[in-house]
Amino acid sequence: MYSCPSNSKVWSHLPPPIFIKDHCFPSKYIMATSRFFMPPSASTWNKSKVSLQRVNITSNAIQKTVRFSVINCSLKINLHAQPALNVAGRLVKGGLVFQQDVSVRSFEIDSEYKMSTKAIMNYLQEASLNYAKKLGLTIDTCFGITPGMRKMDLVWVFRGKHIEVDRYPCWGEVVQILHWTCASGRTGVRFDWTINDINTGETLVRASCLAVMMNKNTRKTCKLPEEVKDEIKAYLRVDVEPIVEVFRYSCPQIDAMDHIKTGLTPGWNDLDVNYHVNNAKYLDWILESTPDSIRDRHELWKIN
Repeated sequence: MYSCPSNSKVWSHLPPPIFIKDHCFPSKYIMATSRFFMPPSASTWNKSKVSLQRVNITSNAIQKTVRFSVINCSLKINLHAQPALNVAGRLVKGGLVFQQDVSVRSFEIDSEYKMSTKAIMNYLQEASLNYAKKLGLTIDTCFGITPGMRKMDLVWVFRGKHIEVDRYPCWGEVVQILHWTCASGRTGVRFDWTINDINTGETLVRASCLAVMMNKNTRKTCKLPEEVKDEIKAYLRVDVEPIVEVFRYSCPQIDAMDHIKTGLTPGWNDLDVNYHVNNAKYLDWILESTPDSIRDRHELWKIN
C-alpha cells in the first residue's frame, strides 16, 4: 500500500488507487493513484552527493554500467523573485559566447523541487542549438546542421560528456546559461557550458563534452571536413581550458554488478529528430535502475 509521511497533509475525497499488472513481472503490480501529499519540509532534505562513472564489466553482456562514489554535502534551496528573462538568448563577447536565461518550471523538477538531471542535460543541448541558430549556421529545420554538413549528410554526436553539479536550481529560480565552443584537435569540437544563478553569479553547473561528426547513412564518425571547419572557425575559441577538468583514465574492470536492469526497449517517445535515443534518455534509464537506498540518501554530483 502507498503510505504518506507522518508530517504530510492528505486531501480527502479523491479516487482510490489503481493497480496495474507489470508485464515484465506478472506476479507484481504497479500502483497508480491520484492521491496527493505535501512533501517533507526542505529543512529535512540533507543528502550526500554521488558521482556517476562509467565502468566495464567482464562477466555479462552489458558493457557499460555505473558506479557511485559519495561526497558529503547539504542541500540548500533559495527561491528568488523572477527578473525579466532573455529567453531567446543572445550573443556576447563578439559572438564567441551564447547567453540564455531560464526559469525553472514545475515540469522540470523532481520530488524535492530541484531541476532534474534530465532537464539540465536538455538545456545544455538546447543552448547549443540556439547558439548555432543565432550564428545563422542552422538551415531549415535541421538542428545545428550547417550547409556543408547537410551536403555531406553529417550530424553532430556528443561523446565523453562531463558534468559537475554544485547545486541544483530549484523551482521558480532563474538561471543563466553560458555556452561556447573550442577547437579540439583535428576530429572534433569541444562544447563548454555553465549554468549560473542570475542573481548572485554563482556557478551551479559546469559541463564539457567533445562533439564529433557522424554520417547519417553509415552511422560512423569521421574527421571534421575542411568545409565545415571554414563555416564555424570564426566562432571557435582557442587556448581555452575545459570548464570541467577531464580525467583521462581507463574504465575499471568489474566482474559483476549488484544491480542490473534488463528489458529496456526504446519506444517512439524516446527518439529525437535524428531517430536515435537522446543522451538524456540514457541517463534516465541509468538512474531508474539505481537502488532506492542510493537515490533516497544521495544526489548526483558528477557524470564522467
